[in-house]
Amino acid sequence: MKTRLSKIPLRLASIAAGLALTAAPGVALAAVGIQGTLSNFDVFNDTASNAYGAELELEGVHSTDVTSTYPSHFNQILKTDFTNGAVFGTRIDYTGYNFNASFIAPTPGQSTNGHFCVNLAGCEHFGFALSAQPTATRYFWRDQNGARIGTVPMSVPNATWTYVPAVQNQPARLQAQIVVPQPEIPEAMLPDSVWVKAYITESDVPVKLEDLLSGNALIDNAKVETEWALLEGGVPDVAEADIGVNAEAVIRRYEYYKYTGPYDPTEHSPLSAFAGGEPPPGELGAFISANMVAANLAAPVPEPQTHALLLAGLGALAFASRRPLKALATAP
Repeated sequence: MKTRLSKIPLRLASIAAGLALTAAPGVALAAVGIQGTLSNFDVFNDTASNAYGAELELEGVHSTDVTSTYPSHFNQILKTDFTNGAVFGTRIDYTGYNFNASFIAPTPGQSTNGHFCVNLAGCEHFGFALSAQPTATRYFWRDQNGARIGTVPMSVPNATWTYVPAVQNQPARLQAQIVVPQPEIPEAMLPDSVWVKAYITESDVPVKLEDLLSGNALIDNAKVETEWALLEGGVPDVAEADIGVNAEAVIRRYEYYKYTGPYDPTEHSPLSAFAGGEPPPGELGAFISANMVAANLAAPVPEPQTHALLLAGLGALAFASRRPLKALATAP
């Protein structure tokens, strides 16, 4: 499996994805080979307050697109549709925490391999399976009154998948893009950057949420895709991999850690000395979360013109040049 890691501006990535997925009328998600997406993640309560609940906000999908959620330590899980102007989505609300106490206390993070929080106080394991892809994800802890704790989402990027069918002698490719979640109301400053490690594997059968746990051979046998990379606030990281002809699912596991190095005081972009290898001294902070995501693949049957449109979309990605960070942060 060949992989390539690159960075592209968020706005240009969205434009290219639009070219690839929506340029032809009637080209739907399933038509480009993705049948459904899954996400399982561990996350610690790194706020200063006790968390009594949680909220997962998924833009661009309806509640009927949420086919399942992973069991959790909450008495109630409620899915509701929302609209905010032209934006629509689904909120998954968790209330009634019931694991050893009625709240999740603030707890320093530690590496979990993606499932340790299933049985550990101070953090929680969330999961959801979708028949469509969200355009953006934001996750918040909630206080005793049901209000969000702070305005900045948890630093848990979720993958957005793009499938490119095999053409002539070129194998099929699957692209995963992650970006630090933005606040619901954009702020002038970029969000904090995070360190990320990435692992990848593929399966010849579709996967389910309960498969995305450590102890499953699919997860334990995953190969390192990226040892260390700095996921810069506001700038997506895109990893692309060739996939086998018999692959029916691709699984990636991401581990996120806080970036504790210096920032530009004007726009909050990182001033890291990282040049590959290990993070420089003083720049690697506490563990944030482990996120295991997967895309189940469908057999695509696009028209020939659809192939051309998909390749044109990826061409736009390949030739996109990075905009200045300040412009990216303040553009309407």
